[in-house]
Amino acid sequence: MPKAEHSLLPRLRYIRLCLPACALWLCVSATHAASIAPVSIGYLEAENVALKHNAQIQNARAALEGAQADLITAGARPNAVMSVNTSGVDKTQYQYGTRLNALDTIVRIDQPFERGNKRDLRLAKATDLGQATVWDMHDTIRQERFRVVNAWLDLRVAEQRYQIAESNRAHADVVLEKARLRFKTGDLSGADLGRIESDHGRLLAEAQAAQRDRARASAILSNLLGGEMQQERMATRGEWPSMMSRQEAEKLTSTLAERRPDVQAARARLSAAKQSVELARAQRTRDFSVGLQYERNNPTVINSVGAGIAIPLFTGNDFEGDIRRSMAEMTQAEIAMLQTERTARSESLLYLQELDQANARFKTLQDQTLQSARRTDKAADIAYARGAMSTFEYLEAKRALRLAEIDAVTARADAAKAASAIRILAVVSDAAVSSNQPTHYDSPVQSLTPVNLPDMNRQLPDLPGAKP
Repeated sequence: MPKAEHSLLPRLRYIRLCLPACALWLCVSATHAASIAPVSIGYLEAENVALKHNAQIQNARAALEGAQADLITAGARPNAVMSVNTSGVDKTQYQYGTRLNALDTIVRIDQPFERGNKRDLRLAKATDLGQATVWDMHDTIRQERFRVVNAWLDLRVAEQRYQIAESNRAHADVVLEKARLRFKTGDLSGADLGRIESDHGRLLAEAQAAQRDRARASAILSNLLGGEMQQERMATRGEWPSMMSRQEAEKLTSTLAERRPDVQAARARLSAAKQSVELARAQRTRDFSVGLQYERNNPTVINSVGAGIAIPLFTGNDFEGDIRRSMAEMTQAEIAMLQTERTARSESLLYLQELDQANARFKTLQDQTLQSARRTDKAADIAYARGAMSTFEYLEAKRALRLAEIDAVTARADAAKAASAIRILAVVSDAAVSSNQPTHYDSPVQSLTPVNLPDMNRQLPDLPGAKP
């Protein structure tokens, strides 16, 4: 026996011994992975979990901490400045003692004082921006809660579609088995059997796609919930979100446009822009610094105390640029607020329209299309069992029922999404208003006209290549 083959024998024996153990380990691992049950959660539970662990909500709360820190910074007063200056003296004229006394020393403390109400204006601006941050946090909560409910509903639809696909696949297995028996007995042609097998393969592919969509929807929901849920397989439980009638929606949205968090945030930023204009103008009020100093003169050892005041002279900068910039930003804040209010009003109307359309579509599919498809399916079962219907007509009836069930589930999810958008917006707006009472917001554009307000009558140039 050659040397190479002799050296390989122990290794082959070792591999042979290890193969059963490896196969057993793989089987146990696969069984364990398959036995891990998904975490079931209701849509209200999902909203509560997101309030604690959602990354975007946590980021909005961190921004609120930063706004509170800015308020502390805005209220701080200028720091005093201490300076010590020394200079040497000719030691040939020194007669009085140690070498250290040969230095002239000046100790001075300067304290700046602000005028023009600058500190109060900074505090007012920081307060308004802090309120805007609070409103932003509530608006982030609204958006993330709605995203969580949407993801929950998408997962519920994916689960329902998977169940429908699996039911159809199991039924297709039975039909295919019977078709193959009929083919063996000569009661079915090979072409017809091929069509049935093709339909069976398509249903199998639909079941696999539904399983993939369910896994993807589960991952999206777990990611939105954040924290410890990110590594879990998610599943829905409990009832669907309740439906909402037109009257209930109109009652909730009647005053919703004025109480929305994004509208309140825009108004708070407009108030902060007004404070910025006043703060920029206050820079023209001269601040001053008061200084006290102690001076020791050598070699005569004469101590003296003095005081001084420093006032800036506006010989080169009168802060015109800062004022114009702040007024331009105030104009932008006014435009942003008006646009936000218009968007809020249009979204309220859009929510009502979407709710009406979703409710009407769901009612039509649930009461007419789905009921008709179910009656047709029952009749098809009886006819096919008695031989009064061909296999392909039977499969077509099953396909119609499957499409009707999927459309009904999707329509129910759309109606639930439309109702949840109104419900969450109303709940968050009420909670935000009760927990954060805003200050009185006056439009600064009505009382302060920006010097660089854009000319509304100016014609814009045509785009290159545009034809009149």
